[in-house]
Amino acid sequence: MKPIRQLFAVSLTILALSAPCSAQDDDAKADAEAKAKAAAEAKAAEDRTEAIKKFTKQLSGSTLVGQFTLDDAPAEQSMKPDRYQIATVNHISGDTYLFVYLHKGVPIPLSLKVLWAGDTPMIVLDDFTIAGMGTFSSRVMFHGDRYAGTWQHGKKGGLMFGKIEKPKAPQEPAEKAKPDAKPAGKSAE
Repeated sequence: MKPIRQLFAVSLTILALSAPCSAQDDDAKADAEAKAKAAAEAKAAEDRTEAIKKFTKQLSGSTLVGQFTLDDAPAEQSMKPDRYQIATVNHISGDTYLFVYLHKGVPIPLSLKVLWAGDTPMIVLDDFTIAGMGTFSSRVMFHGDRYAGTWQHGKKGGLMFGKIEKPKAPQEPAEKAKPDAKPAGKSAE
């Protein structure tokens, strides 16, 4: 019976000695996981800040040029040209952005909600009233230099899509030949 007691005592001793190590290992593992999570959250916040900067810079001073459809129109009349000129876009806080839309040259400030699906921004309007224009609902997402979405204005609605265009930078005029320049290959007399 003594060998069984000794084996049991040795087993208890081994368990007792290994228990503090396991607790320390668990604490170290939890600390490492917490640090990794904090680092991932910091990276995600940094990535979102960069995505917001890129989005606001891309849309500020741009024109959305594309097409929209009317749900109930005959196919040959469904597609219509679409154009939205945006003066500026600024991130206010959270999901709120201030867009300054130019309607026939008149600036109209609009406080809009922009939600993000990863790195893809989407404007969200739910029964949003614009004075003198009406009430709208829409979802418009932006990817690269394109936009696409849905729109609703009262009983009319459809799809919209197109490209984000920036004004082209003015090109420098080609240097003109100086009037006193001597043609190449001729020597002065």
